[in-house]
Amino acid sequence: MDLRDQIKQELTKRKKDRGFGDTFERFTTFTGIKRLVKWWYGDKDCGCDRRKDLWNKWFPYNDKDATCQEDKK
Repeated sequence: MDLRDQIKQELTKRKKDRGFGDTFERFTTFTGIKRLVKWWYGDKDCGCDRRKDLWNKWFPYNDKDATCQEDKK
């Protein structure tokens, strides 16, 4: 899969980012950094998935709709 196909696939997902880890993964995919890291490490685990989950846990995005509804009560 080339970079253009990878970008198209990410755009069609339209998933909501849970935290900073998801946003950073999207950034590295669009800039080609993720592809370069995968090429460098090959089949070895580079730690990207664990890092993404950890960053999502440390820096979560709050759901604005939920907080707005709680403020109105």
